[in-house]
Amino acid sequence: MTRLKFNVGSIAGILIALGAASAQAEGAGPGQQGAHVHGIGHLNVAAEGSSVVVELIAAAAGLIGFERAPRSDAERETFNLAKENLMAGDAMIRFNTEAGCRLETAEVDADFAQAGQAHAHDQGSHDGGDAHGDFHVSYRFECERPDELGSAALGLFAGFPALERVLVHYVTAEGQGGAELTPRQAVMSFVPL
Repeated sequence: MTRLKFNVGSIAGILIALGAASAQAEGAGPGQQGAHVHGIGHLNVAAEGSSVVVELIAAAAGLIGFERAPRSDAERETFNLAKENLMAGDAMIRFNTEAGCRLETAEVDADFAQAGQAHAHDQGSHDGGDAHGDFHVSYRFECERPDELGSAALGLFAGFPALERVLVHYVTAEGQGGAELTPRQAVMSFVPL
């Protein structure tokens, strides 16, 4: 089997390339991260050495039920709970135990576009019709035995039941590939295409 070698600074480049591939696959134009579709998330995974970087992008409607900045106390509570849950990256994505991966950093950013900003979208109406919202989540894991990295399970579906599927693109030392995960099939193996 041929092993690929990566430079330490190449993880960011890998994630950018995975994002571009995802956008092309979803039919998005230049600079777009794929179509803004409720219920679908995009997950990029890049493993290099002992580091694994994970990037999740999902429409806010699929995670919190609305896609604009929270307006009421109940919406703020829902929003804050979602951010808190997403910060627990080791519960959102779990790598096989043999690899010994632990969460090092987690970042959650909610981007609520203003009315009139263009987004590719699958539905014509929105909560209030005034905005689109996306969550951008980044995790960095360190693995004690990265050569044992073979699979990952998504816990996202348990915490966010409106999330119907997650389109995954990954790059590991063994190669690259993709998967479509659902609540019924939330585990993927890193088997190169």
